[in-house]
Amino acid sequence: MIKFIGLLFSALLPLMSQTFTFSDGGKRTRVEFAPNEAYVAVRSGAERKPAIAQVRQSLGSQSKSVIESGDTGFVVTLAGPARTAVQSLRSGKSKVESIRSTAPVFYDSAENPSARRASARRVMTDKLLVKLDNDEQWVALRESTKAQSKKESLIKGWVLVQYADPYAAFDAVEEMTKAGKWEFAPVFARLFEKKQASGTLKRAVNDPLYGNQWHLANEGPGIRMNASWDVATGKGINITVVDDGLDVKHEDLSGNAYPVNSGYHKNYKDGPKDDPSPAKADENHGTACAGLIAATGFNNLGVIGVAPEARLMGLRIIGGESGDDDTAEALAWQPGGLVTHVSSNSWGPADDGKATGRMGPLQAAAIEKAATTYRDGLGTVFCVSAGNGRADGDESSYDEFAGSRFVIGVGAVNKKGEPSSYGEGGINVAISALGGESAPPEMIWTTNNAGDEAHAKLHEDFETSEAPVHYTDAFNGTSAAAPQVSGAAALLLEANPGLGYRDVKEILMRTATRTGLSGGDDFVTNKAGISFSHSFGAGLLNVAAALDAAKEWSNLGPLTSVSLESAEEKAIPDGSINGAVYTFDFSTKPNLRVESVEFKVNVLHKKRSDIGFLLTSPSGMRSIVNNRVPDDGENFEDYGFMSVRHWGEDSTGTWSLRIIDIEGNSVTGRAGDISVKIYGTAK
Repeated sequence: MIKFIGLLFSALLPLMSQTFTFSDGGKRTRVEFAPNEAYVAVRSGAERKPAIAQVRQSLGSQSKSVIESGDTGFVVTLAGPARTAVQSLRSGKSKVESIRSTAPVFYDSAENPSARRASARRVMTDKLLVKLDNDEQWVALRESTKAQSKKESLIKGWVLVQYADPYAAFDAVEEMTKAGKWEFAPVFARLFEKKQASGTLKRAVNDPLYGNQWHLANEGPGIRMNASWDVATGKGINITVVDDGLDVKHEDLSGNAYPVNSGYHKNYKDGPKDDPSPAKADENHGTACAGLIAATGFNNLGVIGVAPEARLMGLRIIGGESGDDDTAEALAWQPGGLVTHVSSNSWGPADDGKATGRMGPLQAAAIEKAATTYRDGLGTVFCVSAGNGRADGDESSYDEFAGSRFVIGVGAVNKKGEPSSYGEGGINVAISALGGESAPPEMIWTTNNAGDEAHAKLHEDFETSEAPVHYTDAFNGTSAAAPQVSGAAALLLEANPGLGYRDVKEILMRTATRTGLSGGDDFVTNKAGISFSHSFGAGLLNVAAALDAAKEWSNLGPLTSVSLESAEEKAIPDGSINGAVYTFDFSTKPNLRVESVEFKVNVLHKKRSDIGFLLTSPSGMRSIVNNRVPDDGENFEDYGFMSVRHWGEDSTGTWSLRIIDIEGNSVTGRAGDISVKIYGTAK
């Protein structure tokens, strides 16, 4: 059995990195503390660049570098320990009025922390996630670490403990680590990227820009709306837009966005907490996504959304470092008295081919809670962008968010029916929608932030833009694709409110269009008759066909699972397609009609970029996880993948997992602690 050993407090010198091993909601995670770095947040309304200049002046020769991070913060690197220096920015002679807070900086040990990439950066917040079994433990924790308060988290038995500030929380980390008796982890904030790379209808559509919305076409590379709006418009369906903001007063969104004073929105960034409106003209990502989902239809204005009468809730959180607790709350958002039917997410971890793409346990718990308990157990439908890192060697298979079995991972197709040049494929991609390319007219029409400033910014960035004020013809990415699927999900739930989240996913996959798609991985039909491509998933979204299927759909049965593990340690042949092969005979287990297949691996290898994976079902259907060449990290530790490509097949029989070292470079490795878990319904 392979053992990964975490070293606590390995530092001997003040500027050496310290490695911490935490029990993060019961899941082991390692991070490295960077003692000479600190995150500095700017106050609401203050400009960042002048603040940086003041900080440089105050710190003088101590400051080695300053790197902007997110929308309102920056990371400062000092010649010596950072804590005393940066805390002086908030008091005394060195005080900088525009500084809101300072915090310690860590790096994920699984992402080559020495590279100090933004995707691996974890910023300390003023909270810890702590396992408490009784009130006596809370009293002891409060007295020993100066904890201020606690509240229940989304993970049973674990609480969120509040401290005065991030450095007070860090002091608690040191105290609890020395004590050696606590299960806990900091609630980190991390930087999430926006996933943007730059029958006949009887009802008359009078939205003037409708003719430009090529993604809604009924033929060619279009999502085939056909007569969908004669059947459903999303009425009565609530959709959260988790993003960088939502222009709730926009002329083409205000009819569907709940009022600011409704209590149904939330702003996790600076500004009024109930107003998700963007603070800047170029914070337009969420507004563009919202327009694709539910721009008001048949109103003689602008564009029309896929679900033109669905209601919108804005959760303004993406674009800066987002605390895992806040991100979890946004994912599980369901304000009192309201049902959240669909959650649209055009964001995720960095698409650089290096980031490990792991979710925090609070985020994972939030998704599971919403998908399994909301809508009286039918679940919120999560639509998630697959990622835009194809050109950088990334693959969505490595993205734990888009690869969750609770979500619909969405790829992107361009106007020619090819995979968009940036669009990631993967074994997790369920379906694709239109993402376009990188310049008009190959991009998508939707809503822009309202006003002249946003319009001027659009034309500054895209000189060939022909969009009028309040609108854009320059949106793209899997960011544009996921909202189309969110809108389609709203139509399905209006047509058949009894559909569960798994039913929606299967309907979309079974009815997807494959004709006219080219330039990607070939479609292969599994034993259940469902065709998949690693590039396109099950194909291109076909809204009309999905609606027809939804009306007559019989729901999937209760979800169950079977699993097998192997603790055997095996050498991985260097540069050989033969690989290290693990077989799992499920013949003695109850036979399931397969939905999702998860496999977890542990691999010791100095060059993680050499390693790929091949999962093969008893029918011979393959799920291929390609190696990511840019990945400069080491090892796969409890690393999980999820495939939809075996959906509908039988679980019984022998499955194999081949772990392959692609590059023959004399760098060898070993594998062990391998497991396969199959989810589906009993046959």
